[in-house]
Amino acid sequence: MYLRMVEATVKEEENLSLENLYTEIILKVLGKTDGCIFAGLLQHRDKPRKYISLTLWSSKTDAEAYVQSGDYNKNVVTVQHTLEEGNEWKIQLTRNNTVEYSPVQSTPTVTSYPVADRLDSLPPHIAEKSSHLRILSLKVNKGDKNEFSRIYNTEILPALKNVNGCRYAFLLDNFEHNEEMISLTVWDDIASIEHYEQGGTFDGFMKKLGPTLGELYQWKMALESQSSSLKTVTSQDIGISKFRMITGKNFG
Repeated sequence: MYLRMVEATVKEEENLSLENLYTEIILKVLGKTDGCIFAGLLQHRDKPRKYISLTLWSSKTDAEAYVQSGDYNKNVVTVQHTLEEGNEWKIQLTRNNTVEYSPVQSTPTVTSYPVADRLDSLPPHIAEKSSHLRILSLKVNKGDKNEFSRIYNTEILPALKNVNGCRYAFLLDNFEHNEEMISLTVWDDIASIEHYEQGGTFDGFMKKLGPTLGELYQWKMALESQSSSLKTVTSQDIGISKFRMITGKNFG
């Protein structure tokens, strides 16, 4: 399977417009597209003008065919007027030799990843508005990718299925590009995520994965364990983002 995330920021007061267009037009297009298993629009919890469109595909070929068909560009055009304009400006002369300035439209950021292992069938209620998505980005040592995947798939993934409020979890493989592995988890509500993070379960999982993570991250953990007041930042720090499901549909 293959996953695409399209990230964009909307203008002030355009949230509802984007959400309605996604529900009424884009979801219908994706529902008719071969190979699209799931599509959803999610809003960043801490940055409410930031959204991602998440689509899950049967294969990379299906995802690429969607782009090459022109339907992706049509969908972008559909919502373009709701998106924040870029910081760049275009300068041109009019027919009257007057200098005219106009903002350059920003384009959504697209990232795509192969799913690291075979997925179970998506639960039918995954697209409910109460759902929350948690994205965990981890930098892995070059020689430890297989061990990382083994620990995640044999120890962490089965345990996540028994964590209260966790509906679904899977691993994305971005190792070739940035030595990065990404864990996506879908939750009933934000309270379940907070309990998972604060109750020690997440820390326990990180201890299992720790020996496979980047050397800078391991150095940071060793340093901070010596002093609770010491905080360091490295290029291999873990990244955590949380999103709320606005609308979505399971086509599988």
